[in-house]
Order: sequence, then structure tokens, then C-alpha cells
Amino acid sequence: MLTHWQWTLAIAALLGISLLAAGYIYERIGEREDELRNPAPGRLISVGDHRLHLLCKGSVGPTVVIEQGAGEPARLWWPIQDQVAEFASVCTYDRAGYGWSDPAAPGRTIEQRAQELHTLLANSGVPAPYILVAHSYGGMIVRSFASTYPGQTTGLVLVDTPDNATMYQPDTLKFYGRFRYMSGVIETAARFGLLRLLSHWIPLDGYGFPFVRPGEYAAGADDIASILTADASTRQSLPPGIFGDIPIAVLTHGQPFPGPFAVLENDWSAGQTRLAAMSGNSYLEVAAKSNHMINHDEPALVINAIRRVHSAARNHTPV
Repeated sequence: MLTHWQWTLAIAALLGISLLAAGYIYERIGEREDELRNPAPGRLISVGDHRLHLLCKGSVGPTVVIEQGAGEPARLWWPIQDQVAEFASVCTYDRAGYGWSDPAAPGRTIEQRAQELHTLLANSGVPAPYILVAHSYGGMIVRSFASTYPGQTTGLVLVDTPDNATMYQPDTLKFYGRFRYMSGVIETAARFGLLRLLSHWIPLDGYGFPFVRPGEYAAGADDIASILTADASTRQSLPPGIFGDIPIAVLTHGQPFPGPFAVLENDWSAGQTRLAAMSGNSYLEVAAKSNHMINHDEPALVINAIRRVHSAARNHTPV
């Protein structure tokens, strides 16, 4: 016969399993309700074995394409997209696993993400050439795109994007390794409905949790994995002048990274100078009032940079 303690442990185990099962079912029901309440505002475009959500506005070419950072949904850029649409054709999209986009198998490289963006634009009928706008990690994707498809890239706006060599400082890689681990922990909590439950009482966005769905944390962890597993060529800065004289705007933060994020400052300023040197037609601007999220802190600077690059690309003039 079972002892008193064995009965206690068995009952506790059953209760734990029941709670996990209830949390999992609660999360799945919540995700289904999300889909019904919030249909995709744009188009779902096939890029092979999954679809990506694409939202385009405006009508004046060349088309601006916005690539967000790791762990960022495209909706964070919609306020800027609306203002850019007043003077340019502009598209936002969600990488696989974010927003309305289907998930994809993990392990895709930065180069594969750039190829996926190219396939998305081609399959959706968005005409080239493109002005590529990127924030943070997205800068690595758009620089890979521009290197692979130079004839389809007519301008770059890099919003606090790390230079490749800056990204691969030893302390920075250790930081991203820890960040990837934490993303996995949060994904597990979300998978059993914990974040969705907490969101009813706590404004999670204000505490650095932009999602409640586990799939989006999985996508974020896979973004970070693509940094950590990149090959040697991806870890090098692109050479000066590699993009000729296409207009490039480089915006960099003026307020230092806080707390543990301060490790990202290593080589940051020098890396921003290297980014500006990729073209003979570029400028570098410090967003004095901004931390990493310049698009939130000083959106007017971002919109102005897009306007300047768009005008220079359209009229073949200096930026």
C-alpha cells in the first residue's frame, strides 16, 4: 500500500498535470479566439512551405520595405508606415512565426531569411527596386539581401542596427546566449497559458513582453539562434563602398543601453561608422533622445530618414 507521503506526492503530481493540461487548452482556445477577433489586415503570401503576412500602403515608388528586429512584430512599425505611405509605397511584413505569418522550421540562417524576404516580394508582385528599412537585428537581414540582390536594392535606412563585427564581440555573444535561453523559458510559460492569464491584470508590453502567444517567443529564440550559429563570413563587417553610391541613412541611439544591455555598446560607435562607409552617398545621425527603440522615441527622425533616402533614390541625387 502507498504511504501517506506517496499518496500526497501522487495527488500533487495529478494536480500539476491537470493544471498544465488546463493551461494548454486555455492557451489554444485563446489563440483561436485571437484569430477570429483579429483577421489579417494584409495578405498571406506563400514562400514555399509556409505563408508570410504582408501589408502594403501608398503608391509612390520605389517601394519601402520595413524589416523589424528580433522579437518584434510588424505592428510596432504601423504608425510609421502610415506616415511614410503619404509620400511613398511602403510594406511591412511579419517574419515566420510572428503576427499572422505561419511558423517555419527552426534553424533558418540570416541568409535564408533574406532569401525568404526576396521570395515574399517576388511572389506578392511588389516591384523592385526596394528601399530597405531595418531596425536592430533586421539590419543583418537587409544587408544580406542588398549583397545578394544589389540590382533590386536602391537604398538603405539602418535604424540602430549593429554592424556585423560589432554583433560578434565575445561578451555580446554571451549576452545573446542568455537571452535565447530566457526566450525558451518564456515560451514554455506562454505555451501553458501563463502570459495570457497575466495579461488580464498586467500590461505585459510595459514589462518587455510584447506577446502572449508561445509561437512568437519561439520565433524570437530562432532569430537569436541565427546570430549564434552564423558562419565566419556573416561575422565580418561589409567592406567600405560595397554598395557604391546608393543612398544610405544610418541612425544610432544617443542614450546608452541600460543595465545588462550595456554590453552591446562594445564597438557600437565604430560599427556605425563602418555602416555609413558602405556607400559614398550616406549620412550618420545620432538620435540624441533615443535608446535602442528610435522608432518609438523619435519616430520623426526615422520618417525623415526614409523620406530623404526615398527622394535621393527616386531622383538620383545625394542623400
